[in-house]
Amino acid sequence: MSKSVYVAAIVVAALGGAGLFALNTNIAEHKGESKTQPLKTFEISDEEPDFAKWGRNFPAQLDGYLQMKDEYIETPFGGSLPYSKIIRWPAATTFWNGYAFAVDYSKPRTHYYSQIDQMETKRNNKEYLNAHGLPAFKGQPGACVNCHTGFLTAIYKSDKLSPSFMLGKTEVMGAKKMGFFDAFGEKGEAMKEAWTNMNKMPYFDVMKKVEEKYGDGIHGSHMGSTCADCHNPDDMSLRVTRPAFVNAMVLRGYEADAKSGIKASRKEMRNYVCMQCHVEYYFEGKDSTLTFPWTKWKKDEAFKIENFDEYYDEKFANGEFPYDYIQKDTKTKIIKMQHPEAEMYSSSLHYRSGVTCADCHMPYKRDGANKVTNHNILSPLADINAACKTCHPQSEQVLKDRISFIQNRHAYELRGCENNLLALIADIKTAREELAKLPEFANLEDKARDDAISKVIEKAQYAHRKAHIRWDVSFSENSYGFHSPQEFMRIIGQCKEVAREGQAELANALAPYGIKIELTKTATIPAAPLKLDHKPPTGALPTEAMKKVDEDVKNLNFK
Repeated sequence: MSKSVYVAAIVVAALGGAGLFALNTNIAEHKGESKTQPLKTFEISDEEPDFAKWGRNFPAQLDGYLQMKDEYIETPFGGSLPYSKIIRWPAATTFWNGYAFAVDYSKPRTHYYSQIDQMETKRNNKEYLNAHGLPAFKGQPGACVNCHTGFLTAIYKSDKLSPSFMLGKTEVMGAKKMGFFDAFGEKGEAMKEAWTNMNKMPYFDVMKKVEEKYGDGIHGSHMGSTCADCHNPDDMSLRVTRPAFVNAMVLRGYEADAKSGIKASRKEMRNYVCMQCHVEYYFEGKDSTLTFPWTKWKKDEAFKIENFDEYYDEKFANGEFPYDYIQKDTKTKIIKMQHPEAEMYSSSLHYRSGVTCADCHMPYKRDGANKVTNHNILSPLADINAACKTCHPQSEQVLKDRISFIQNRHAYELRGCENNLLALIADIKTAREELAKLPEFANLEDKARDDAISKVIEKAQYAHRKAHIRWDVSFSENSYGFHSPQEFMRIIGQCKEVAREGQAELANALAPYGIKIELTKTATIPAAPLKLDHKPPTGALPTEAMKKVDEDVKNLNFK
């Protein structure tokens, strides 16, 4: 071997050694970084839930959170672009006729805007609703605040804010067992009093009290979901802070915990922090107590839609909660479904495989040497690579196609459900008009006539109520079928079947009176409402891409 070759070999070896040394040094430095993070420097507490103060200790998580301010992700059926859903799918205005959602319902933005969106929607504008078909609307209760403010823990727990809600105990409050507050012993009684009073006072009175202590703006009364909602200030461990969630879980057989809200593994908590708000709920009694209808949903079992039937039928029979609103066309007492993601996800393949909400909506990301949970909370479609490909080796396009496969079929079947439900509503409306012409009803006072006719057609009305629950679950749940495709198909199938059964019941009810109406097969979809005067982009018109998706679904133009 020549001398030059020896020299070259020595140089390469030296460079290689230097490179390995540098690599080892870099790895060591990053390992050191990872051991020192998170570094808690500033004291944080429930007294000051401002994300800016909590985020000083956790800058990577704060960066992700703040990105939500400018995230307007458009997906075929979800995302965070706040377009008007009732303009895109106007059949909903008939289904919710008599309720505020028929007037204004935009797709919510990100968690950064959860309070702002609620303050700005027309559904929370008493004067507007009074002038637009709901003259008896008295304003939303404070119970609406529960999952839209970052100040909830401060409201029922902190020395700074909770005294503003200590307005005295009520008889109803004292009689109710609430697992969340019971876990705190004597202190829990005061917390329960503050929370109960908040629920029943007017919404904007609650926000005024927050503003008096913390000021206006995004760090004050306009602050939406924040760190304190899901993390303990002592050690940043996960916790649930919404009393209604824990109360409902205790009634299902789970155990409350003063620190974490509920006794659970860390993996379970990665579901529970989301489940504390992404649910079906209602406000019960004169205290407007926020309640999750879960007592028929057995512990450690998947939810079934029949669990809601059984629960709300029982509440109807005993008078504790007969309805959310009366549908104007049919006079049917309707339950408005909210957004039951927690319930529907429990029957999914992902849930049974141990995948949590945070795994897909807050996937891990690298920040230097650290692995952190992405707090820019979005649809998994915003980052398929991070959300899905950690488990699924297929290409991003293949995974997107799988999602489209599910959601397009969900949309197609849901439009069929809407047709049958619209048909039932149209026929009940016609039947009421025909019955009202008969002497035995025409001579009655308005309310007595309405009640007497409702008695005649009560089986058809029950079918309306039951079919509506199925439509609303399938429409309002935010995954548009993806969270549990098989259960959604079962629910939508029932919607179509029950609506048709309602028409048959209607025909049977009319027969003794000699009335025969032609039952509707293909219903007329109502015209879309006009665009409202929201500050853009809220209430935006559906995009051209959305219109194409809907047209393709209508014509079965999908794979």
